[in-house]
Amino acid sequence: MVWTEEASPRVLRATKLTASAGSSRPAVRLTQLGAAHTRAEAEQRHAVWPSTSGKHHILIDTSDYADSIDAVVLLLDENFETRLDAARRFWRALNGRPPGVHYGSLPQQTKLRHILNLRAHDARRAKAAYRQIAEELLSCEHIAARDWRDHHLRHKVRAILRRANRLVAGGYRDLLIYPQSRSRKSDS
Repeated sequence: MVWTEEASPRVLRATKLTASAGSSRPAVRLTQLGAAHTRAEAEQRHAVWPSTSGKHHILIDTSDYADSIDAVVLLLDENFETRLDAARRFWRALNGRPPGVHYGSLPQQTKLRHILNLRAHDARRAKAAYRQIAEELLSCEHIAARDWRDHHLRHKVRAILRRANRLVAGGYRDLLIYPQSRSRKSDS
C-alpha cells in the first residue's frame, strides 16, 4: 500500500542535498535497503523498507532522485514530533540499532481502560443490565439487588459506558493521532 504524508505523519520525505551543502554525510542508496519495494509515479518515488524495527515509508521527489538520499524533510506542523520519531527510527534502523520507544504509544493503563470501556459497551449492546456489567467486569462477587441502588460500582459503570459511547461515536479516531489528540483537547 502506498501512503502519503497527508495520510500518515510517519511517511518520510527524503531528498538529496546539493554537494555544496557538505559532503561529510554518507548518502543512502535505495539498493542498500535490501528488501525495499519501490514504485515510481509521475512526480515521486515511493519506497517501503521492511526493516527489523518495522516498515518505513519513504517518498522521494523524482526531480531529486539520484539513486541515493542523504536528508529527510520534516514539516513544522502539528505532527512534527511524530515525523521526528519516524525519522529517528529510520536512522536507527539504517545503523543497525534497536528502534527504541515508539513515540505516541498508548500507555498500558490507557489501553486497559479502553479495553474495559469497549467490553462494557459490548455487554450493554447485548442487553446486559448495569449490575450484571459491574459484576462481570469490576467485581469478584455478586451484588445483591437491594445493595445496587447505593453501590459505588453503579456510578463507575455509568461513567465507563459514557466513555465507551464517546469512543464508539468517533472518539476512537483520536487514538490514531495520539498524543496530538491530547493537546487539541486541552486547547479547546
